[in-house]
Amino acid sequence: MKKGINVLLAVLLICVSLNVFGFEFGGGGPFVMFIPGGTFFNLKNINVPVLDFPNFEDGIIALGGFGYGGVPGLSYGGGFGFSGEKEVTKDGNKYKLVVSSGFGGMLRNLSFGSVSLQAGAHFGGIDIELGRKVNENNTSIGNLEGGTLEGYLFANISYLAVAFELSLGIKVTNFMELRAGALGIAGYSYDGWLVNNKPLTGLSDENKFLLMYTIYGGVGFGF
Repeated sequence: MKKGINVLLAVLLICVSLNVFGFEFGGGGPFVMFIPGGTFFNLKNINVPVLDFPNFEDGIIALGGFGYGGVPGLSYGGGFGFSGEKEVTKDGNKYKLVVSSGFGGMLRNLSFGSVSLQAGAHFGGIDIELGRKVNENNTSIGNLEGGTLEGYLFANISYLAVAFELSLGIKVTNFMELRAGALGIAGYSYDGWLVNNKPLTGLSDENKFLLMYTIYGGVGFGF
């Protein structure tokens, strides 16, 4: 699963919900997500075990989209996707962390006038990439030919995951609502950290389990 596929999934879900469903039958829109750093039940919330980083304690901002549709009072189907990145400096070296995901699943939507409550379970995956910047300012054709061009050397890990969602929506107009919520995500990686689909060796602290939480806020559109 790659970041482009995640974004495409989110866009398709939004388009379907906007053109077919309304708030009582569904909805969709963009959101901004915050992925905190630190630990969650003794597991790193942003699982980067390959370098001695301070767990990215100030977190990462991600952008995404959601969409859902169904029958009022019954279950809804839909999903969401998000992607975010951050560059940090450690010991004079620059590193980039990229987190992306795509999920689909079922949820319940309870409406109380202009207020609605959603709870759901979703299945999908999360990709985490960590890269070190090398050969900074080497941007000539000679650097390209000599293999010394500026860029990032990436390692990545992919998780199969389940996400549990709880969110609150407030209808601003008949066509727009504000929504805020939280996600708890648990995942497992069969392959662990890879470099060009080859195992990354020499790891002293590799954990194939992922346990993380996020909070988000966004706007939804429907009719």
